[in-house]
Amino acid sequence: MRFRLLGPLEVAGPGGPALITAERQRVVLAVLLLEPNRIVPMGRLIDAVWGESPPPTARAQIQICVSMVRASMAKVGLPDVIQTRSPGYLAEVGDDELDLHVFERAAAAGRTAAEAGRFEEAASAFETALGLWRGSSCFGGGISSTALEAPAARLDEQRLAVVEQWVDARLALGLHQQLVARLIDLVMQNPLRERLRAQLMMALSRSGRQAEALEVYRRGRRELVDELGIEPGEELRRLQESILSGRLDGGPAAPVPPEAPVLPAAVAAALAVPAVPAASAVFAAPAATAVEPPAVPRLLPGAIADFTGRDGLLAQLEDALEEATETSYAMRIVSITGRGGVGKTTLAIHLGHSLANRFPDGQMFAKLRGPSAQPIPPTRILERFLRSLGIPGSAVPSSLEERAELFRNLVADKRVLIVLDDAIDEEQVRWLLPGSSTCPVLITSRSRLAGLEGTRSVRIDVFSTEQALQLLSRILGADRIHSELTSALQLIKLCGNLALALRIVAARLAARPHWPLSKMVARLHDESQRLDELTHGGVGVRAGLAMAYQGLPADAQRLFRRLSMLEAAEFSSWVAAPLLDLAVTEAEDTLEFLVDAQLVDVEVVEGRRTRYRLHDLVRVYSQECLAAYESTAERSLVLGRVLSTWLLLVEEAHRRAYGGDHTLIHGQAPRLPLDPSVTDRELADPLRWFEDERVSLITAVRQAAGAGLDELCWDLALTLVTLFEMYGYFDDWRTTHEIALEITRRHDNRRGQAAMLYSLGSLHMFEYKLDEARGRLGLARELFRQVGDVHGEALALRNLAFADRIQGRLDEAMEGYEKALVMLSGVNDSTAEAHVLSNMAQIHLDRGLIAEGKQTMVAGLAAVERSGNQRVRAQILCRLGEAHLQIDEVTEAEYVFSQALETVRSVGDPVGECYALRGLAVVRSRQGSHGAAYEMLEQAMVIASQAHEYLAIGRIQLSLGEVAADKDDHDQAKEHIGVALDIFGRIKATRWQKESARLMSEVCAASDDAAGAAAYARAGSG
Repeated sequence: MRFRLLGPLEVAGPGGPALITAERQRVVLAVLLLEPNRIVPMGRLIDAVWGESPPPTARAQIQICVSMVRASMAKVGLPDVIQTRSPGYLAEVGDDELDLHVFERAAAAGRTAAEAGRFEEAASAFETALGLWRGSSCFGGGISSTALEAPAARLDEQRLAVVEQWVDARLALGLHQQLVARLIDLVMQNPLRERLRAQLMMALSRSGRQAEALEVYRRGRRELVDELGIEPGEELRRLQESILSGRLDGGPAAPVPPEAPVLPAAVAAALAVPAVPAASAVFAAPAATAVEPPAVPRLLPGAIADFTGRDGLLAQLEDALEEATETSYAMRIVSITGRGGVGKTTLAIHLGHSLANRFPDGQMFAKLRGPSAQPIPPTRILERFLRSLGIPGSAVPSSLEERAELFRNLVADKRVLIVLDDAIDEEQVRWLLPGSSTCPVLITSRSRLAGLEGTRSVRIDVFSTEQALQLLSRILGADRIHSELTSALQLIKLCGNLALALRIVAARLAARPHWPLSKMVARLHDESQRLDELTHGGVGVRAGLAMAYQGLPADAQRLFRRLSMLEAAEFSSWVAAPLLDLAVTEAEDTLEFLVDAQLVDVEVVEGRRTRYRLHDLVRVYSQECLAAYESTAERSLVLGRVLSTWLLLVEEAHRRAYGGDHTLIHGQAPRLPLDPSVTDRELADPLRWFEDERVSLITAVRQAAGAGLDELCWDLALTLVTLFEMYGYFDDWRTTHEIALEITRRHDNRRGQAAMLYSLGSLHMFEYKLDEARGRLGLARELFRQVGDVHGEALALRNLAFADRIQGRLDEAMEGYEKALVMLSGVNDSTAEAHVLSNMAQIHLDRGLIAEGKQTMVAGLAAVERSGNQRVRAQILCRLGEAHLQIDEVTEAEYVFSQALETVRSVGDPVGECYALRGLAVVRSRQGSHGAAYEMLEQAMVIASQAHEYLAIGRIQLSLGEVAADKDDHDQAKEHIGVALDIFGRIKATRWQKESARLMSEVCAASDDAAGAAAYARAGSG
């Protein structure tokens, strides 16, 4: 199936899952998929996204959403799913491509089979239908639309109806005993659904549990009366009377082993019910506890009463322990791995208790690490195991080998569950293995135990926010949590979602019912005191972390301490080298040692380089160790090494992505080199590297400022600009430069100030805040002149000329460009020369001087050849294409724009790509291929929107208006041109405002709107 609505909204093509994360896009796609192969009007899509208050540009924004969804689908091999069909859009979906279609067909087949008395066939069909659900609510997170609430509720109702029909089929097959546990949970989740309650009563009664069935009725009646003020319906009342009078038909009986699954795994997951039901929540009387034979070892510690949040892991672990092996004699070993405090031991003990009845010969438990983090020898653990199995102390062998042999012999024919907690390594565990397939082994460890053959490893992570809320609610009461929900969420974040930390906080709050949650939040906010607060009753987070830290070798301890100096949330492996002042290979091996010790998390995401991070509480402990063991001077030296390496990598990334070190001004800060092979590895794809490291780079600028490294700070910030500009990260551009401007002012670094003012002025220029741009560029030009930096002055002058050109002051712009060109020639910045020549050529084109424009562009291309900058070459080619279009040389324009498109795609320039696509679209329109032109413009719109390139968005909207006008679709043309006018007005692009007004006048005239034509004609000539 390609499209999934029954759970979180998902789309998958031949190339994998489509990444559609923006909420508006997901709303639009969900609405289209709910009515597959039918036209959904634009108005309904607008209602779904904005409700009763859509913005004036709603239609244009829906167009952008659809374009982005199409682009995401095209990347995974689904290019033609969403079709434009007046008056809206249509999603073309095959019969077996949408899970909703398959669900409805399978449910219908089940009902047909049930009506014909073929109950096994019916149950199987219903299970197929329910197995398609991936959760109990439709569309999943990331979508909030009032318009989707009704269809989501309708689908949930259909799911429950099929559940009830499945239960009917199983009851008809006499499988009532199997159904009891699942029905208990279904009734608890849907307490007012009378049909499910009736089915539970029937299953209990047929299982000989009439008293419990009547208690289910009594509780249901009480809830209906309390909640709705009504009595139970006729079906429930008659069923109660039948049970009381003994008239209920027992139905056929089918003996089933207790272990037999009630539901296929996929169906159980769809119903989202716990594997082990809490029957005491439904029945008044708990079942009696069987008397244990005294000879059977029961070594498991007591399970906690408020265990919660791990249902999925419990089911996964249970399956792993129960699954068949290839041979009847192979051991079953499952390890639970995760950092200290995440809840490994609690989970293992809870699982052990839940499976106890399946291991009648006992459950054994041993901690493999002592209070001081030292491993407990296997000889001592085997002695305990042997004594628990009835071997007197005098008969316990003295050697490790003999104890292990005797242990294996004693359990060989028994069903015993063995739980080994906090294992250090494989060698410690091997002596404790039973050697029998009837005695599964459950191990918890911070290490992965990869050398333990045949082990299935299950990693346990920190709680999700929802799981953490469940835990706090279980301990403190739901009312207390809900009354201070904001504080509860802050507590969870401050505890890093770590189970141990949450339990400590909850225990302290439970002991102080007069404390508001906000008080604990305030106490935890101070990082220096946080680990002190996370201690209660002799248990604390710090103790577990200290245990792990003390077991590390010296280099690993030093790296662990220094990692907290990196303020970025995640980092790459190379940072270990400057932190330790070691070769990269040796330093990365030390980092992996910390990963194995579960002190550093590692994240591997397809398409990204491996990333490492410290958990929040681990970071706090790391900072404590740093303060205790490293002097201020040492820390400054280490931070300087890391930041100097960052500067080197950023400069090299710029050179590789931009074809050289052009248009940049550099400072005198030191650069710390890496091994060339490591640099090549990191920067094999410099633009991808920048995307991965962007957040860390911004943090590095901030840390440089905090350390008073003003020269390094402004140099690093300025070197990042080209990368920020390429992807439209204008907020990052502003943030880094305001930080660097402040530190250069504080240190009276005038050249650094000039560089930051020049770059911030350029940012204002890209945002089309041209008045602000002029102010800062003017200050920068003056400061550069004062410090004698001709290159910087020329760059500032070049950008001032651009502002003049955009605002229609062509004479002033040409004068500024000519001055800048002379200065740039003197400093050999051929890329900046090419920029200037390209803009001068555009001025010639704007004046209708085509020959002069072409001649200037030839000079610009010659400058590009000297610099090798392919990005600027593509810009000049696009301008050359515009020149050809201006004199109707369509074939020549097609060739030039195609060259430009090939170039920008090869260098990864999204802004250049949207301009090249727009130019080719105009060519296609001139050739009469309006459909192809429209598709190209939609693709260009997606790219321009993602890059926040407003001038490009306006020009693309204008071109869309031209295509619509050529097709005599006057309403569509007016809509696109209106959006373009709005954009050009906001960015004060005077020349394009006039062009848009002129075209709008022509469209109004063609649609017999004389008044509009006259008004826009005046605006176009004004």
